[in-house]
Amino acid sequence: MPYSLSTHYAGQSFLDGFSFFDGKDPSNGFVDYQSREDAQAKGLVSIDEFNRVRLGVDSVNKYSPTGGEGRPSVRLTSDAAFNHGLFIADFAHMPTSTCGTWPAFWAFNARDGGINYPAGGEIDIIEGANTAGRNLISAHTEAGCKLSGSGFTGLVVSTDCGPSDLHIGCNYASPTFDTTAYGDAFNAEGGGVYALEWDDEDLKVWHFPRSAIPDDIVYAGILSPDPKTWGPPQAVFGGSACDADTYFYNLSLVININFCGDYAGNVWGKADQCNLVAPTCEEWVAANPESFMGAYWNINYIDVYNMVPILDPGIGNGTLPNNTASPLFPNGTASTTSSPPVVVPTEAPGEAPSGTRTITLSVVPTTLPAPKPTESDGSSTNPATINGYTLLGCFGSRGGYQTFTQMSTSPKMNNEVCVASCGGFKYAGVYDETCYCAATIGDASAVENDECDVPCPGNRFEFCGGLVDGFGPITPGNGLVSNSTGPSNGTLPLTNNNNNNNGAARRSPRYHHRRAAPPNVLLTVYGNLLAEPLPAPAPGMGGGDDEKTVTVTRVVTTAFTVTYTAVCPTDPARLVAVEYCTTGTLTMTEEDCGCSTMPLYGAGNMTAPVYALGNATAPAASAVPMCTVTETCDACGPGGASVVTLTVPEAVVTGGPEVVVTAIAVQTVVPVAAAANLTKNSNGADDGIAVRAGAIGVGALLGWGLAAWVSLLGAFLMM
Repeated sequence: MPYSLSTHYAGQSFLDGFSFFDGKDPSNGFVDYQSREDAQAKGLVSIDEFNRVRLGVDSVNKYSPTGGEGRPSVRLTSDAAFNHGLFIADFAHMPTSTCGTWPAFWAFNARDGGINYPAGGEIDIIEGANTAGRNLISAHTEAGCKLSGSGFTGLVVSTDCGPSDLHIGCNYASPTFDTTAYGDAFNAEGGGVYALEWDDEDLKVWHFPRSAIPDDIVYAGILSPDPKTWGPPQAVFGGSACDADTYFYNLSLVININFCGDYAGNVWGKADQCNLVAPTCEEWVAANPESFMGAYWNINYIDVYNMVPILDPGIGNGTLPNNTASPLFPNGTASTTSSPPVVVPTEAPGEAPSGTRTITLSVVPTTLPAPKPTESDGSSTNPATINGYTLLGCFGSRGGYQTFTQMSTSPKMNNEVCVASCGGFKYAGVYDETCYCAATIGDASAVENDECDVPCPGNRFEFCGGLVDGFGPITPGNGLVSNSTGPSNGTLPLTNNNNNNNGAARRSPRYHHRRAAPPNVLLTVYGNLLAEPLPAPAPGMGGGDDEKTVTVTRVVTTAFTVTYTAVCPTDPARLVAVEYCTTGTLTMTEEDCGCSTMPLYGAGNMTAPVYALGNATAPAASAVPMCTVTETCDACGPGGASVVTLTVPEAVVTGGPEVVVTAIAVQTVVPVAAAANLTKNSNGADDGIAVRAGAIGVGALLGWGLAAWVSLLGAFLMM
């Protein structure tokens, strides 16, 4: 069936269609989520001239790593909840791959504040932590959902989507060939599109870099998106091992930027080398605001499509619905204009048209709609990939690129030469004639791509780094570094002059305000992401406003004491409370203590539960099966009633040789409306006797037990 646009989130309609979460982070992040008013006042939320929504974090102020909630950020949740549909999200920029960050675009069942989580499920479309270069696509559900089947290109990380001790769900990593799926490489490509198709069979996720977005998404105002033409998805959830409608429902879209917490904080220095910049995640995030200049989302739009039935299956695709289409360009204004009916071309000469529809198109702006990779004036663009290395963008460093080593200089330097010089290293960075290599990115972080605007000496159509304000212009004849072609240790120089050996005229560079506070120069950086390790699986992010309570289920065998009410066999005008003791299994749900092994029930650890039950209370988890019986008495019930209905253990009624009942008169139960007719039982209970329960009346059974007790007491008094 074709898809019809139902919701178009862009610009102001995006902000109006989402709510700002400002409660305590359920994932224990070092983050202070802001209300809409506070976020706007702090400059964390804005709409640019291209109608793109920018969601960012505080990149100005320092905070205490131990006091307060953390660095201000935003978390937005769609007001609408969805069941099935096609979701297409176009991002011009996502938060950079920076130590401390944990950004995500995801969906979960947010009904009632998320208190029923993980019921309804969670699907994480974009997620990563710290310096990750690969995207993680995950699902978190109730018990019983697993990955199965084939037809996907992603790499499976874990297969059980249900609860576990680590709460990691089931995951796919973006395929090895997709080197622009996340973070810096995603931004250097100019962003891209993520799509989720959700029907009653499964949920599928695709990623398309900016240069490879399908035409039926680019021209969604004219063409209806058709996922069947997109090739295999990167991730599939559902199928025979996970019924989609059972485990996923009422999902609201969420987009946020978190810090540290249960993911970025827990993998700090384990799945990355962020421990080289600070001992803990919180210390780094609190003290280095400039590192998070690039921690923001730039959202072109998020479109939601619903399936519509084919009205006339005998003629092509039938009659397509009239609808308001998303703009041909994502940065269009909110005004619209109507076009006449558009006839869909026939599939072959002589065939009938496959359908008609009336389309309302957004006005197309005259400005360019989307950023292009590492391009500033339209005349130069760096290659997206070079011999397995992927363009990561323009980088700055406050500390002088401590992890980078100068490898070579050349008057014919360009990005290809530098990448070739850095074989065996993960990163290659170039400024002007000088190439630097590194195994880790260190404190370097991405800035805006167009800040690297120095033409490469060996190829004027490429850019090799940039300059920051406060340093003198490039002049011929002044060397930046020595002419040595071998590696040298140390940081980048503090002077910014250029040696142009061929004397050719060089374009004067622009100077920029400090964004990531590098000491003097910016590097154009490429990274070898083909060897990027699988990302660590991430814990679920859903839940309510309060701190997330993780529970585990345990089956234990323990003793039970059930207190229930019966008619006194020696005085039918009274009700007495008696105890029934037995052993059985109990399914317990308990809060995770965070320790490596859970304590067992028993002496020294936890007291076995004791259930005191009234007539209308059933035992917890049905540990002791109960039933109701009707007994006659001498006006012992409320209002002097002579017939009472009592809830008693099933074993007391059915009996059997294996059932041992200890009947002890412990107290008199006074009916609410008959207290004046009763006298209090003054006898104490010093002993009890075990009896075999048979299929006899409760009163008779109790009478037997009490008679034996009285006989023993009498024998004791006669001695």
